[in-house]
Amino acid sequence: MNRPLPTEEQVRSAMTAELAESEASDRRATVTNVEKQLGVTHATFYRNYSDLIEWFKAQLVARRQEAVTEKAASKREDDLARLRRENTDLRKQVRIYAEAIRQLTLDKSALEDELQGVTGITRLGDRRRQRGDGYQ
Repeated sequence: MNRPLPTEEQVRSAMTAELAESEASDRRATVTNVEKQLGVTHATFYRNYSDLIEWFKAQLVARRQEAVTEKAASKREDDLARLRRENTDLRKQVRIYAEAIRQLTLDKSALEDELQGVTGITRLGDRRRQRGDGYQ
């Protein structure tokens, strides 16, 4: 006594349910689970529904590629956020270093003026600038 085979529509709906269930439970969808659900042996299933099996495998590949694409997009966004933080930090450091250089320049100038006052030596360039001769 042979049991009637499920229709292609029944097989497709079982495959769609397997894909949805596997995505919800975060497990791998397989043709074997569809075979068990329909109560069809492996050989019979492959012999009678090879085109639907190809469709099912194509769906699995598409889902896998979608997951890879989402992961790559997420990684790009993470990298972009990290680079923005690094850029902000580096800009802060540049401002700090620029202020330190400015302060050191002022300190150097003040020390040179103090040294000239103590030693009594006046450089000609400084003297001319003070008088406004314009020679340098």
